[in-house]
Amino acid sequence: MFHFQTIETSLTRLNKALERLMPIITPLGVLVGLILGSRVSWMKPSVSWLFAFLTFSGALGISSSSFLKVVKKPKNILVFFLGTNIIMPVLAWALASLFFGSEPAVVTGYVLLLSIPTAVSGYIWSAIYKGNGALSLTLILVSTIMAPLLTPLTISFLTQSNVTIDSTSMMLSLLKMVAIPSLLGISLNSLTKGGVTVHLAPSLKPFAKIALFFVIIINTSLVSERLLSDASWAYLPIALLCALLAAIGYPLSYTLGKLFKIPYEENISITFATSLRNISAALVLSIEFFPAQTALPVIFGIVFQQTVCAFMGYFLFGQNTILRNNLRSKPCKQSQT
Repeated sequence: MFHFQTIETSLTRLNKALERLMPIITPLGVLVGLILGSRVSWMKPSVSWLFAFLTFSGALGISSSSFLKVVKKPKNILVFFLGTNIIMPVLAWALASLFFGSEPAVVTGYVLLLSIPTAVSGYIWSAIYKGNGALSLTLILVSTIMAPLLTPLTISFLTQSNVTIDSTSMMLSLLKMVAIPSLLGISLNSLTKGGVTVHLAPSLKPFAKIALFFVIIINTSLVSERLLSDASWAYLPIALLCALLAAIGYPLSYTLGKLFKIPYEENISITFATSLRNISAALVLSIEFFPAQTALPVIFGIVFQQTVCAFMGYFLFGQNTILRNNLRSKPCKQSQT
Protein backbone atom coordinates (compact mmCIF):
# COMPACT_ATOMS: atom_id res chain seq x y z
CA MET A 1 0.00 0.00 0.00
CA PHE A 2 1.34 3.41 -1.02
CA HIS A 3 1.66 6.20 1.52
CA PHE A 4 1.41 9.42 -0.46
CA GLN A 5 2.37 11.55 2.55
CA THR A 6 5.67 9.69 2.77
CA ILE A 7 6.25 10.24 -0.94
CA GLU A 8 5.48 13.96 -0.61
CA THR A 9 7.87 14.27 2.32
CA SER A 10 10.62 12.56 0.35
CA LEU A 11 10.01 14.85 -2.65
CA THR A 12 10.13 17.92 -0.40
CA ARG A 13 13.48 16.80 1.02
CA LEU A 14 14.77 16.14 -2.49
CA ASN A 15 13.65 19.60 -3.60
CA LYS A 16 15.44 21.29 -0.68
CA ALA A 17 18.62 19.37 -1.51
CA LEU A 18 18.38 20.40 -5.16
CA GLU A 19 17.80 24.05 -4.16
CA ARG A 20 21.05 24.04 -2.21
CA LEU A 21 22.82 22.54 -5.22
CA MET A 22 21.41 24.95 -7.82
CA PRO A 23 24.63 27.01 -8.09
CA ILE A 24 26.38 23.74 -9.00
CA ILE A 25 23.65 22.02 -11.02
CA THR A 26 23.44 24.62 -13.79
CA PRO A 27 27.18 24.81 -14.61
CA LEU A 28 27.35 21.02 -14.31
CA GLY A 29 24.63 20.72 -16.95
CA VAL A 30 26.72 22.83 -19.33
CA LEU A 31 29.79 20.66 -18.68
CA VAL A 32 27.87 17.40 -19.22
CA GLY A 33 26.33 18.76 -22.43
CA LEU A 34 29.74 19.74 -23.78
CA ILE A 35 31.18 16.30 -22.98
CA LEU A 36 28.27 14.20 -24.31
CA GLY A 37 27.65 16.30 -27.42
CA SER A 38 26.02 14.33 -30.26
CA ARG A 39 25.29 11.40 -27.93
CA VAL A 40 22.37 13.35 -26.42
CA SER A 41 21.64 16.00 -29.07
CA TRP A 42 19.02 13.70 -30.65
CA MET A 43 16.81 14.55 -27.64
CA LYS A 44 16.31 18.11 -28.93
CA PRO A 45 12.55 17.65 -29.71
CA SER A 46 11.92 17.08 -25.99
CA VAL A 47 13.31 20.45 -24.94
CA SER A 48 10.20 22.50 -25.70
CA TRP A 49 8.04 20.08 -23.69
CA LEU A 50 10.48 19.96 -20.79
CA PHE A 51 10.56 23.74 -20.69
CA ALA A 52 6.76 23.95 -20.87
CA PHE A 53 6.64 21.64 -17.84
CA LEU A 54 9.13 23.90 -16.04
CA THR A 55 6.99 26.95 -16.63
CA PHE A 56 3.74 25.17 -15.80
CA SER A 57 5.03 23.85 -12.47
CA GLY A 58 6.23 27.32 -11.48
CA ALA A 59 2.92 28.95 -12.45
CA LEU A 60 0.96 26.61 -10.18
CA GLY A 61 2.00 28.84 -7.28
CA ILE A 62 0.40 31.95 -8.80
CA SER A 63 -3.24 32.66 -8.00
CA SER A 64 -5.44 35.11 -9.85
CA SER A 65 -6.25 36.90 -6.57
CA SER A 66 -2.58 37.50 -5.68
CA PHE A 67 -2.02 38.72 -9.23
CA LEU A 68 -4.88 41.24 -9.00
CA LYS A 69 -3.71 42.43 -5.57
CA VAL A 70 -0.26 43.28 -6.90
CA VAL A 71 -1.62 44.85 -10.09
CA LYS A 72 -3.33 47.45 -7.89
CA LYS A 73 0.19 48.77 -7.17
CA PRO A 74 1.36 49.52 -10.72
CA LYS A 75 4.46 51.43 -9.58
CA ASN A 76 6.20 48.17 -8.61
CA ILE A 77 5.51 46.65 -12.02
CA LEU A 78 6.59 49.81 -13.85
CA VAL A 79 9.90 49.94 -11.95
CA PHE A 80 10.43 46.25 -12.75
CA PHE A 81 9.79 46.81 -16.46
CA LEU A 82 12.03 49.86 -16.52
CA GLY A 83 14.93 47.83 -15.16
CA THR A 84 14.19 44.56 -16.94
CA ASN A 85 13.03 45.62 -20.39
CA ILE A 86 14.80 48.94 -20.92
CA ILE A 87 17.84 49.57 -18.73
CA MET A 88 19.40 46.08 -18.68
CA PRO A 89 18.95 45.24 -22.41
CA VAL A 90 20.29 48.67 -23.42
CA LEU A 91 23.23 48.28 -21.03
CA ALA A 92 23.96 44.80 -22.42
CA TRP A 93 23.81 46.11 -25.98
CA ALA A 94 26.05 49.11 -25.19
CA LEU A 95 28.77 47.08 -23.44
CA ALA A 96 28.63 44.23 -25.98
CA SER A 97 28.85 46.70 -28.87
CA LEU A 98 31.81 48.38 -27.20
CA PHE A 99 33.80 45.16 -26.80
CA PHE A 100 32.39 42.94 -29.58
CA GLY A 101 31.13 45.43 -32.16
CA SER A 102 32.73 43.46 -35.00
CA GLU A 103 30.81 40.30 -33.99
CA PRO A 104 27.09 41.07 -34.35
CA ALA A 105 26.04 37.51 -33.48
CA VAL A 106 27.78 37.80 -30.09
CA VAL A 107 26.18 41.20 -29.46
CA THR A 108 22.81 39.65 -30.26
CA GLY A 109 23.54 36.91 -27.71
CA TYR A 110 24.00 39.48 -24.93
CA VAL A 111 20.82 41.33 -25.91
CA LEU A 112 18.89 38.05 -26.01
CA LEU A 113 20.29 37.13 -22.59
CA LEU A 114 19.00 40.37 -21.05
CA SER A 115 15.71 40.64 -22.95
CA ILE A 116 14.39 37.20 -22.03
CA PRO A 117 11.74 37.15 -19.23
CA THR A 118 12.58 36.86 -15.56
CA ALA A 119 13.43 33.47 -14.04
CA VAL A 120 11.12 31.38 -11.86
CA SER A 121 14.09 30.89 -9.52
CA GLY A 122 13.75 34.57 -8.58
CA TYR A 123 10.77 33.58 -6.41
CA ILE A 124 12.95 31.07 -4.54
CA TRP A 125 15.73 33.58 -3.86
CA SER A 126 13.23 36.28 -2.88
CA ALA A 127 11.68 33.88 -0.36
CA ILE A 128 15.12 33.12 1.13
CA TYR A 129 15.67 36.83 1.84
CA LYS A 130 12.09 37.51 3.03
CA GLY A 131 10.85 39.38 -0.02
CA ASN A 132 7.24 39.81 -1.12
CA GLY A 133 6.18 36.40 -2.47
CA ALA A 134 2.99 37.56 -4.21
CA LEU A 135 4.90 40.32 -5.99
CA SER A 136 7.64 37.90 -7.11
CA LEU A 137 5.12 35.48 -8.59
CA THR A 138 3.16 38.25 -10.30
CA LEU A 139 6.29 39.75 -11.87
CA ILE A 140 7.15 36.29 -13.22
CA LEU A 141 3.66 35.98 -14.68
CA VAL A 142 3.57 39.45 -16.26
CA SER A 143 7.09 39.14 -17.68
CA THR A 144 6.35 35.67 -19.05
CA ILE A 145 3.10 36.65 -20.74
CA MET A 146 4.69 39.72 -22.35
CA ALA A 147 7.80 37.83 -23.51
CA PRO A 148 6.47 36.63 -26.89
CA LEU A 149 6.01 40.28 -27.86
CA LEU A 150 8.76 42.14 -25.98
CA THR A 151 11.71 39.78 -26.54
CA PRO A 152 11.61 39.78 -30.37
CA LEU A 153 10.91 43.54 -30.44
CA THR A 154 13.83 44.32 -28.13
CA ILE A 155 16.26 42.19 -30.14
CA SER A 156 15.06 43.62 -33.45
CA PHE A 157 15.35 47.19 -32.15
CA LEU A 158 18.80 46.90 -30.56
CA THR A 159 20.76 44.48 -32.75
CA GLN A 160 22.33 45.05 -36.13
CA SER A 161 20.25 44.32 -39.19
CA ASN A 162 22.62 41.70 -40.66
CA VAL A 163 21.56 39.19 -37.99
CA THR A 164 18.36 37.61 -39.28
CA ILE A 165 15.61 37.22 -36.68
CA ASP A 166 12.54 35.06 -37.26
CA SER A 167 10.33 37.05 -34.88
CA THR A 168 7.13 35.17 -35.71
CA SER A 169 8.63 31.75 -34.98
CA MET A 170 10.28 33.11 -31.83
CA MET A 171 6.96 34.46 -30.57
CA LEU A 172 5.23 31.13 -31.26
CA SER A 173 8.03 29.29 -29.47
CA LEU A 174 7.75 31.54 -26.40
CA LEU A 175 3.98 31.11 -26.41
CA LYS A 176 4.38 27.33 -26.41
CA MET A 177 7.19 27.17 -23.84
CA VAL A 178 6.27 30.02 -21.52
CA ALA A 179 2.99 31.92 -21.94
CA ILE A 180 0.47 29.08 -22.47
CA PRO A 181 1.90 26.79 -19.71
CA SER A 182 1.86 29.77 -17.33
CA LEU A 183 -1.79 30.52 -18.02
CA LEU A 184 -2.67 26.83 -17.61
CA GLY A 185 -0.89 26.70 -14.24
CA ILE A 186 -2.64 29.83 -12.97
CA SER A 187 -6.01 28.57 -14.23
CA LEU A 188 -5.53 25.25 -12.43
CA ASN A 189 -4.62 27.11 -9.24
CA SER A 190 -7.79 29.18 -9.51
CA LEU A 191 -10.07 26.23 -10.39
CA THR A 192 -8.83 24.27 -7.36
CA LYS A 193 -8.93 27.40 -5.15
CA GLY A 194 -5.25 26.96 -4.35
CA GLY A 195 -5.53 23.23 -3.74
CA VAL A 196 -2.70 22.45 -6.16
CA THR A 197 -0.28 24.40 -3.98
CA VAL A 198 -0.82 21.95 -1.12
CA HIS A 199 0.20 18.72 -2.80
CA LEU A 200 0.79 18.97 -6.57
CA ALA A 201 2.99 22.07 -6.81
CA PRO A 202 5.46 21.04 -4.05
CA SER A 203 5.69 17.52 -5.47
CA LEU A 204 6.54 18.83 -8.94
CA LYS A 205 9.32 21.16 -7.78
CA PRO A 206 12.17 18.60 -7.72
CA PHE A 207 11.10 17.25 -11.13
CA ALA A 208 11.16 20.81 -12.49
CA LYS A 209 14.77 21.22 -11.35
CA ILE A 210 15.70 17.87 -12.90
CA ALA A 211 13.96 18.95 -16.12
CA LEU A 212 16.00 22.16 -16.08
CA PHE A 213 19.18 20.11 -15.75
CA PHE A 214 18.27 18.09 -18.85
CA VAL A 215 17.25 21.20 -20.82
CA ILE A 216 20.70 22.66 -20.19
CA ILE A 217 22.45 19.40 -21.10
CA ILE A 218 20.54 18.90 -24.36
CA ASN A 219 20.81 22.49 -25.54
CA THR A 220 24.50 22.72 -24.74
CA SER A 221 25.11 19.43 -26.58
CA LEU A 222 23.69 21.00 -29.75
CA VAL A 223 26.50 23.57 -29.87
CA SER A 224 29.23 21.52 -28.15
CA GLU A 225 31.05 20.47 -31.32
CA ARG A 226 31.25 24.04 -32.59
CA LEU A 227 32.24 25.47 -29.20
CA LEU A 228 34.95 22.91 -28.50
CA SER A 229 36.44 23.05 -32.00
CA ASP A 230 36.67 26.85 -31.83
CA ALA A 231 37.62 27.05 -28.13
CA SER A 232 40.29 29.63 -27.44
CA TRP A 233 41.24 32.45 -25.11
CA ALA A 234 38.87 34.58 -27.21
CA TYR A 235 36.08 33.12 -25.07
CA LEU A 236 37.50 34.70 -21.90
CA PRO A 237 36.30 38.29 -22.53
CA ILE A 238 32.85 36.96 -23.48
CA ALA A 239 32.71 35.08 -20.16
CA LEU A 240 33.95 38.08 -18.16
CA LEU A 241 31.32 40.40 -19.63
CA CYS A 242 28.64 37.81 -18.81
CA ALA A 243 29.84 37.74 -15.20
CA LEU A 244 29.81 41.55 -15.05
CA LEU A 245 26.28 41.80 -16.45
CA ALA A 246 25.10 39.05 -14.08
CA ALA A 247 26.46 40.99 -11.09
CA ILE A 248 25.63 44.56 -12.08
CA GLY A 249 21.90 43.93 -12.30
CA TYR A 250 21.57 43.55 -8.51
CA PRO A 251 22.92 46.91 -7.26
CA LEU A 252 21.40 48.67 -10.28
CA SER A 253 17.86 47.33 -9.76
CA TYR A 254 18.08 47.69 -5.97
CA THR A 255 19.15 51.34 -6.33
CA LEU A 256 16.38 51.93 -8.86
CA GLY A 257 13.85 50.63 -6.34
CA LYS A 258 15.20 52.93 -3.64
CA LEU A 259 15.02 55.93 -5.99
CA PHE A 260 11.34 55.19 -6.59
CA LYS A 261 10.82 54.63 -2.82
CA ILE A 262 9.75 51.01 -3.14
CA PRO A 263 9.26 49.34 0.29
CA TYR A 264 12.18 47.13 1.35
CA GLU A 265 10.46 43.73 1.06
CA GLU A 266 9.02 44.59 -2.34
CA ASN A 267 12.39 45.93 -3.49
CA ILE A 268 13.97 42.56 -2.67
CA SER A 269 11.51 40.86 -5.02
CA ILE A 270 12.07 43.46 -7.77
CA THR A 271 15.84 43.12 -7.44
CA PHE A 272 15.85 39.35 -7.95
CA ALA A 273 13.19 39.51 -10.68
CA THR A 274 15.18 42.11 -12.63
CA SER A 275 18.56 40.43 -12.23
CA LEU A 276 17.65 36.78 -12.87
CA ARG A 277 16.67 35.67 -16.37
CA ASN A 278 15.05 32.57 -17.82
CA ILE A 279 18.34 31.60 -19.47
CA SER A 280 17.14 28.14 -20.44
CA ALA A 281 14.55 29.79 -22.68
CA ALA A 282 17.27 32.05 -24.09
CA LEU A 283 19.40 28.99 -24.85
CA VAL A 284 16.53 27.31 -26.68
CA LEU A 285 15.94 30.45 -28.75
CA SER A 286 19.63 31.08 -29.46
CA ILE A 287 20.05 27.59 -30.89
CA GLU A 288 16.76 27.59 -32.78
CA PHE A 289 16.79 31.03 -34.39
CA PHE A 290 20.30 32.50 -34.36
CA PRO A 291 23.88 31.82 -35.53
CA ALA A 292 25.99 29.50 -33.34
CA GLN A 293 28.01 32.38 -31.80
CA THR A 294 24.84 33.87 -30.35
CA ALA A 295 24.72 30.96 -27.90
CA LEU A 296 28.11 31.86 -26.36
CA PRO A 297 26.94 34.65 -24.01
CA VAL A 298 23.87 32.58 -23.13
CA ILE A 299 25.95 29.52 -22.18
CA PHE A 300 28.31 31.60 -20.06
CA GLY A 301 25.24 33.25 -18.54
CA ILE A 302 24.06 29.81 -17.41
CA VAL A 303 27.45 29.19 -15.81
CA PHE A 304 27.43 32.43 -13.79
CA GLN A 305 23.80 33.25 -13.01
CA GLN A 306 23.05 31.16 -9.90
CA THR A 307 26.54 31.50 -8.41
CA VAL A 308 26.52 35.30 -8.81
CA CYS A 309 22.97 35.41 -7.40
CA ALA A 310 24.07 33.54 -4.26
CA PHE A 311 26.88 36.05 -3.67
CA MET A 312 24.97 39.25 -4.54
CA GLY A 313 21.89 38.18 -2.56
CA TYR A 314 23.95 37.77 0.59
CA PHE A 315 25.92 40.97 -0.11
CA LEU A 316 22.78 43.10 -0.49
CA PHE A 317 20.29 41.41 1.82
CA GLY A 318 22.04 38.76 3.92
CA GLN A 319 22.97 40.82 6.97
CA ASN A 320 19.60 42.60 7.00
CA THR A 321 17.78 39.25 6.87
CA ILE A 322 19.77 37.94 9.84
CA LEU A 323 19.04 41.16 11.79
CA ARG A 324 15.31 41.01 11.00
CA ASN A 325 15.14 37.36 12.10
CA ASN A 326 16.90 38.22 15.38
CA LEU A 327 14.53 41.10 16.05
CA ARG A 328 11.53 38.87 15.49
CA SER A 329 12.86 36.28 17.91
CA LYS A 330 13.59 38.73 20.77
CA PRO A 331 10.03 38.99 22.20
CA CYS A 332 9.86 35.17 22.48
CA LYS A 333 13.09 35.11 24.48
CA GLN A 334 11.94 37.88 26.79
CA SER A 335 8.65 36.13 27.61
CA GLN A 336 10.55 33.13 28.88
CA THR A 337 12.57 35.08 31.46
